[in-house]
Parts: sequence; structure tokens; C-alpha cells
Amino acid sequence: MGDAMNTMTRLLTRPAAGRRARRAAVALTAAGAAVALAGPAAVAAPAWVITPTVDPSPLKVPFSNQLIAVGARTATDVWAVGNFISPNDDDGQVMLTEHWNGTAWSQVPTPNVFRFDEKLLAVSPAAANDVWAVGLTKKIGFAHTDPIAAHFDGVRWTFVPTPAQPGGSRSALFGVANLGANNAWAVGHSGDNKALVEHWDGTAWTRIAVPDPAAPAGMTFAGATLNAVSARSATDIWAAGSFSAGQGTNVNSFTLTMHWNGVAWSIVRSPNPATPSRVNGVQQKLNGVVAIAANDVWAVGNTIDTVTGSFQPDRPIALHWNGTAWSVTALPAGNGLLTAVTASSGTSVWAAGSVGPTTTVVHWNGTRWTAETTPVGADGQPLLKGIGAVPGSATEVWAVGFTLPTGGGYHTVALHHP
Repeated sequence: MGDAMNTMTRLLTRPAAGRRARRAAVALTAAGAAVALAGPAAVAAPAWVITPTVDPSPLKVPFSNQLIAVGARTATDVWAVGNFISPNDDDGQVMLTEHWNGTAWSQVPTPNVFRFDEKLLAVSPAAANDVWAVGLTKKIGFAHTDPIAAHFDGVRWTFVPTPAQPGGSRSALFGVANLGANNAWAVGHSGDNKALVEHWDGTAWTRIAVPDPAAPAGMTFAGATLNAVSARSATDIWAAGSFSAGQGTNVNSFTLTMHWNGVAWSIVRSPNPATPSRVNGVQQKLNGVVAIAANDVWAVGNTIDTVTGSFQPDRPIALHWNGTAWSVTALPAGNGLLTAVTASSGTSVWAAGSVGPTTTVVHWNGTRWTAETTPVGADGQPLLKGIGAVPGSATEVWAVGFTLPTGGGYHTVALHHP
């Protein structure tokens, strides 16, 4: 998440006038149904709509309400998580969980640690009484972070201890996959600056060993992060992220994919569209992954090309696993990044983020990626961070994130594709 959040930070800290100009997107239009002679009326395709969410942070600047991830179990059991600024000064950032019951979103209370920030970055429901969410915590005003895990038992959220992190690096959990039956996996970045994988066995979270990626020739391994995890079964789990390698004072980063076969984690070679540089470095990373079948897995992310020293715009990337190898697939033209990916089937895959100035969701139909038309609300174009398909539905998908109200602050946003 670190690189993704750095990218998002650059977007958010640009001048307000520039943001307003970029948010002046074309409004969503509804296509009328065409009627064929001597035949039934054609049914218009479902459209994305903005669904009201909760903003618990006080409506005064600086206020902040953000949704970072979404996980759906059924059409009437969907969770979205993130963080908000508490009205109490010493509470800092508080974990935000919102639940969709098929009719409306409501805030569900979460525990809070006095004078610490807590943020939830991923969520995975396996049952109505078995939901895991993970993220990070830090002392208010400090830079160092540590992982957190929270569990919902059908009544309330509670903190569940995670292994202590040795080393001085910022650590966090960025992704979680809940298989149920006391079997959950979480991934992130460790205190010793390596890829972090943890497993829940019904009793405790334990750290599971993973290999370090091999640095390219002439470079030295410098660290790794896993940003997302997707599980098809207890013996078929994928994780995706990035690793960095140094060359003198220069650092490049590369895509990273790992697979769990029920016995051990292994690194699976993945492509890197950008060319490493000896001058300024190139960043390449994966932010989301979804496993559909043994021969059908998608991972999305972005590149940041700094070779020229001018910090060129991010380019979104989408990789596909066909059971033998990963390959790069073409996306609609535009700069930006993809933050998350989900799937209804092998011929209906959805990714959220930004591609160009107005596209926040792209869709794979089994042949190619196309831009989806998404609504623009009163606050302008939403910044989407998470996306999740409803299991068993061919079309129902949720996407969440936040918007930038005029004058500052952040509002939660949820987009629904029925």
C-alpha cells in the first residue's frame, strides 16, 4: 500500500483549483432502451450508482472519512472499511466499518486505542459472524506503524493480537483472505522490511515464512511488500505486491507475485513493463489480485517512470496468469493506477482506480478491457480504493473510496453496480 498511498498523496496535495478542474467530468448519462421491430424491448445494461454512506467525522476542517476496501458475502451482507478522524482530539484516526444490509449502509462501532491512530485497509467476510479486517496502527504524531487485525463475531468488532514485528521498518497488513473454518491469511510489510504473510488457525495469528525475491543482476535486494491476497481454496492462494532492489544510491521496484500450494509459499516470476534505470529508478507494483481458477488469475497495479527525472505520470498495469505464466494485457489509454481487482467470472473482471481523468472502473469481458461509465457526485470524481463482486451474481459489484469536497476534507463514497 505504501507506494499506492504515496501516489494518492501526490494527487491529493495538488492545488485545489487543479483538483476542481480535473473533477469537472462529464455527468453520467442514461441510455434509453432500443426497441426492435416485431420483438421485445432491449434491456439497458445496469448502471453504476452512488449509494449514500456514513461520514462520522465532524463536518469541520480538517475532517476525514475514508473507505479503503470492500468485501461482499451476499447481496445483503457487504462490509466496507477504512478510517475517520474522531471528534475527540486524543482519539486520532479511528477504524471505520460500514455494513450494507441490502437497503442501506450503516456504521458499526469499532474499538479504539486512546492516543493512537488505527486504519483498516482490507476486509474479508466468510460468514455473518466471521469477518476479518486488517490494517495498521501508530501512535499519534509518530511515523512508525504496526499491523492490526480485527474480527467481527456477528455482534461486535474486537482486536486480535498479531505477531510482534522485529526491526525498525514501518509494518502493516494490507490484504486479507478469509476462508472460514478457522483459516484466514493476511499479507503486508514486516518490521524487518520484508514481505509479511500471517495465518489464522482459529487460535492465533502466526507469521509464515516466505522467500525473498532475487534481485536482478548488478542489484541488491532492498525490501518487499505484499499488497493483496486472494484465496480459491486452502491449497490455492495468490498474493501480489512489489520488491525493491538497489544499485548504488538508486532503487528500482518490481512486480511480485507469490503462490501458496498448501505446503509452502513460492515466488512466481511476473513481468515488468517498465525498464529499470541506473539514474532515477522505475517503480512497478501490484496493488490487487483475484484468483478465479487455477489457470485464471488477475493482478493490477501501476508503474511510475522516473527515468527522465521529471516524474512521469503513473501508468496502470494489468497482468494475467493462464496457469503457466503471467503476461501483460492492454488497458484503455490513460495515465493513473489500478488499486484493486475483483471478478464475477472469467469473462467479467472489474478493476478500480483511475485510468485517465474520468475513468475509475475498467471491465474485462473475456476479450479486452474497456472503461466503465461511473457517476460523478456533488464532490466531483471519486477516488476509488477498493472493489468487490457479490458471489453468485453475474453483475453485482461494489466499489468504495472517498471524494474531495470543496474546501478540504474527505467524504466516504460507495458505488454500486446492481
